[in-house]
Amino acid sequence: MVRRASGSLAFNIIEVGARPVDGGPEPFYSVLDWFPGSRIHAFEVERDLCEQLNRTARPGVVYHPVALGRAEEKRPFYQTAHPMCASLYRPNERLIERYHNMEVAMLRSVGSISTVSLDYFVRENGIGPVDFIKIDVQGAELEIFEGGTSTLRDVVAVISEVEFIPCYQQQPLFGDVCAFLTRQEIGFHKFLTLAGRALRPTMVDNNPNTATQHMWADAMFLRDTLQAERLSSDQLLKMAVLALMYGSPDVAVFCCMEYDRRHVTGLGRELNTLLSPPSTVQTPKARPDATQAPISTAWSHPKVGRNDQCPCGSGKKYKKCHGAHA
Repeated sequence: MVRRASGSLAFNIIEVGARPVDGGPEPFYSVLDWFPGSRIHAFEVERDLCEQLNRTARPGVVYHPVALGRAEEKRPFYQTAHPMCASLYRPNERLIERYHNMEVAMLRSVGSISTVSLDYFVRENGIGPVDFIKIDVQGAELEIFEGGTSTLRDVVAVISEVEFIPCYQQQPLFGDVCAFLTRQEIGFHKFLTLAGRALRPTMVDNNPNTATQHMWADAMFLRDTLQAERLSSDQLLKMAVLALMYGSPDVAVFCCMEYDRRHVTGLGRELNTLLSPPSTVQTPKARPDATQAPISTAWSHPKVGRNDQCPCGSGKKYKKCHGAHA
């Protein structure tokens, strides 16, 4: 529907911290299939890894061996037992050693690395307006946002790893990241994941990864809906696509209805009908002496087969996406 309304809509995406992990590509990679001309600029600090990834990258994806930071400067770089935990911040070993299965984040060596700001890289490389940022850089997310205020002006959605306790020394925490993005009119929307560990020596549920202490999460931030009238029509459609992709159909419909108001189309109504099939639940009649409570209405996916494509738009089968825990 969005492609029909937009014609030539294309996304420009930044992924900071793009080391492949188990589980396959991130959902936003599906925009390459649905919106031709979309581009993903991915960043990893290891040059050899980027060269390897670029050799097998699909069209539209480019890996850059660049360390982003607050500014153009040389910084200490803390290598950890597993490269995915390396950071511009020193691991807080005194804290994390108290928890199960955190050995991967223990310090291995200290080197140095040259960083550039996001604004500098986008400007110098002619990236153009950026629509969406996915970032996971072990505590340095706020620094990169601070070095990307001009880039953030066009962004409609952000997914950022955030921490609730200082797994790295002197790192910003969720509240710091949230406050900064809110000042950029990109507000907190929801947590996509919550993860952590349990204190040693107790093994909860016989699983070292059981999280009695929430330590980090992937948080989604969206452009402030109170400022929707300031978004371009293309931005509204892009925010709708990203919201639907990450399980927020109400936001998608809201954006499409604002688009309809400008273009006298029926995109929002059509999408809402598709996502909200008529309820078959019978509402019980209230007794004469009873006060009827408000009826809660919750969105649910249309009936989808386990092997059908997930309606969120990720391109995955339903059983491997939103139906994984159904």
